[in-house]
Amino acid sequence: MSVGALIHDLRKARGWSQGRLAREINEAFGTNIDREYISRWERSKVEPRNFYLRCLSAVLDVPLGSVAKVDLVR
Repeated sequence: MSVGALIHDLRKARGWSQGRLAREINEAFGTNIDREYISRWERSKVEPRNFYLRCLSAVLDVPLGSVAKVDLVR
């Protein structure tokens, strides 16, 4: 499973839109990403950098290792 697919699945499991995920990250970490950037991650057009992997781990309430190393578990 790709990081993008995992982000999508975790977001959907919470019932969040891409915009909601972006807002949650922005509010928690003082960033300024938008839903289009979340879409790029989910479609694997762009790989989230380490900082955003930590952000995703925190707002989606999953261990960092499950987000950061997902491509190693094929």
